[in-house]
Amino acid sequence: MVQLTENENKKGTQKRDYQVVIQKVSKSFSKGSRDVKVLEDINLHVKKGEFVSLLGPSGCGKSTLLKIIGGLLSSTSGKLSINGKEVNSPSKSIGFMFQKAVLLPWRTVEQNLILPIELSQGDISKASERIGELLELVGLKGYEKYYTKELSGGMQQRVSLARTLMTDPDILLLDEPFGALDEFTRETLNFSLMDIAEKSGKTVVLVTHNISEAVLMSDRVVVMGINPGQVLENIFIDIPKPRTDQIMATKEYADYVLHIRKLLGVGR
Repeated sequence: MVQLTENENKKGTQKRDYQVVIQKVSKSFSKGSRDVKVLEDINLHVKKGEFVSLLGPSGCGKSTLLKIIGGLLSSTSGKLSINGKEVNSPSKSIGFMFQKAVLLPWRTVEQNLILPIELSQGDISKASERIGELLELVGLKGYEKYYTKELSGGMQQRVSLARTLMTDPDILLLDEPFGALDEFTRETLNFSLMDIAEKSGKTVVLVTHNISEAVLMSDRVVVMGINPGQVLENIFIDIPKPRTDQIMATKEYADYVLHIRKLLGVGR
């Protein structure tokens, strides 16, 4: 049976229980002589260690909301706080991963991993000790000296994920990180990501337009509508973890997928 999350605003719920608190966030962009509202009155609370997917059609503001959470964009109105502090700019506690790996081709894998530490003027020697550990975590142990042009697209995304983890952020914000990959590679990396999230206990917010992917990976799916972007429903995925591909053959999984498809008006 499809289950909604409990009312996040009900009496007795304490905001301190949540790592990310979004209250009445709206966002508009100026286009010529008019303002276009992309997000309207977004209310969303995310607990520490929770895996949440922002799911909806193109243009519903998923990526915009993710950038607001990451401090890359400011909201037009509303409030956003992380760990009890208002967000006004990017934070070291947040790791961002995009659809493209954005690796430097003239650097080796290990040199790409160390880049965030160099930019933040951190302890490079200490960070270097983690390279082997991170590459093993993403399944690329032994590729330290390879250049990115020698790697497949899936391998480059693994490097990108390892680089995101290099600063040991509390929160991972992922904007369709495997969307450009083939179906087989994407599914493999999805399971790798779930495993990493489970073992590390990090909070994950994933942007996707893939319903099956969202249900498979998430503790909660936030379904968003369009014109302007708004939350249609919060759905708690009550399927035990760790998950395998076997759950996709269950009625429980199919019920969640069908419910979300109906919400978004997909199919007949």
